[in-house]
Amino acid sequence: MTPALAADGTEFVRWSSPHLIAIALTILATAGILWLGRQCSERGRRIICRSLALIIAVQFIGEYIWRAFSDAYGPWQWNLPLHFCSFMSITSVIALWWHPRWACALVYFGVLAASIQALITPAMAAGYPSAAFFIFFISHGLLMVVALAIPVLLGWRARGWDDLRTVLLMDAYVLLIIPINHWLGTNYGYTEGPPVPGTLLDYLGPAPWYYLWVQLPVLAVFRLMMLPVHDKREE
Repeated sequence: MTPALAADGTEFVRWSSPHLIAIALTILATAGILWLGRQCSERGRRIICRSLALIIAVQFIGEYIWRAFSDAYGPWQWNLPLHFCSFMSITSVIALWWHPRWACALVYFGVLAASIQALITPAMAAGYPSAAFFIFFISHGLLMVVALAIPVLLGWRARGWDDLRTVLLMDAYVLLIIPINHWLGTNYGYTEGPPVPGTLLDYLGPAPWYYLWVQLPVLAVFRLMMLPVHDKREE
């Protein structure tokens, strides 16, 4: 997400106590929801997944209403739902509610391989206890819950070339967002440069070419990610 400005001057510090606590709470909440879902019947799991979809939809709409009336994120160009994580939120609702294969695969691979990086190296300036801090970790934490709920609670299993299809969909996002960034002077999808120092993108060359160099490594990682969720009926 776009780095938010701390109105009270409180700056976000990576690996500080609030950062570590936010990560720990995300992991605990994810584990708790998945454990609860595993104790439920199929109908109960479906209710949990649809409840998550509604929570994400409300959170997403509420966040962008707040952005529209707040100057915490700077100019309006930076407050459009064009981040990759924004698309993951929308896709998560689709996956949890209607379960299309492309959406389930995109959330599983896309969140666990890309969006989860945001929890480790957040692109934000505002620290605890700013509203931007809570919005950031709640929205990204929900994505992690959904990415694991899709195989654990929905029973989705990867088949065929789900990993390659996901890479192509992510590539399509990058190709579409590059001209938008040039037009608006923004950095959605970080095609103009890494979000903050210390991310994996720093070691992959200049933007946006680093997305070209990672194609085969990403596909290899996705292929490994298929192993625990592979549909055994294909064997």
